[in-house]
Amino acid sequence: MAFHSSFKFAPGPWFPIKDQELLDRVVNEDVSARQGKNFENPDFELKVVFDVHNYFAVDLMQRIRLSNLKNEKLVVILPSPENAVYISLTEALNKFKISCKNVHVFFLNEYANEKGEVAPWQSPFSKSGQFMKSFYDRLDDELKMPIENIHFWSTENVNTYANEIESLGGADVCYTYLSWAGGIGAIDNETYPAKTVEELTSLSCRLVTPALETIAQDSLRGMFGFAGDVSSVPPKAVTVGPKELMNAKEWVDLEYLVGCAGTGTHQRFPIRLALFGPLCPENVGSIMRLHKGTCYVCPEVAEIPNSAPDYDFLIPALKEIARKEGM
Repeated sequence: MAFHSSFKFAPGPWFPIKDQELLDRVVNEDVSARQGKNFENPDFELKVVFDVHNYFAVDLMQRIRLSNLKNEKLVVILPSPENAVYISLTEALNKFKISCKNVHVFFLNEYANEKGEVAPWQSPFSKSGQFMKSFYDRLDDELKMPIENIHFWSTENVNTYANEIESLGGADVCYTYLSWAGGIGAIDNETYPAKTVEELTSLSCRLVTPALETIAQDSLRGMFGFAGDVSSVPPKAVTVGPKELMNAKEWVDLEYLVGCAGTGTHQRFPIRLALFGPLCPENVGSIMRLHKGTCYVCPEVAEIPNSAPDYDFLIPALKEIARKEGM
């Protein structure tokens, strides 16, 4: 029996972009071939690099080193949990005695419960708590920033968190990652609906209910045992808005997240949608292309997705194995 292509369907009602021809084109884009400053904004660059973890750690370390050397304030918006990166970073900072005294840390997002109560950093289900454990606690005491320089989310400061960033002159750099649904952290089409890109990029911090795909992606994190335990992921989150990201002086996007020690296959589509899809409010990740910055993509994510049905490649593969074995 042969497969045929007469069965057609549209993307699910939850997916904001309905143009199947466009989606088919996007998913087959060659990320490696599009490296460089090949976008509508000449200040935005795409790079495929072997170890994105390392680029993240080195980029942040260099900024901290310069802030210490020049005795200048450094304001960063950080994702979490990125424990492997932060542990590597503290090893380097401790080795070279680089002080973080001038660094102010804000968090891209934080978990909240069904009542909108924000997880305190002392909770094991807190993104900022993971940062404290893998970064702050591991720094030599004389190198630590004052604790008041770490700006924790709370239930009370959701509506004033943006003011805290602005009071320091805005972020010098924000580090982000794309969600499975194609958003930026907890910022997606459902949590930040807008009619225009201008409206989207004017929206600030808020309490949100993340897309189910974002919950599923987070369930593959070490905080949840790499187990896909969606029941353990808090149902709400607080997040900086597109406005705070666009107001940062530089934007670094990092595409290397993997689940259960596997390859980053689930990121292959959202990064292509963000980079090569329409620049519109429904495609939230696309707004990074408007900003000065760099998107680093690991080779596993850069690979073109193999969306062929199993049968199309399984049978030839089995025949080739049989041929080699002389069967």
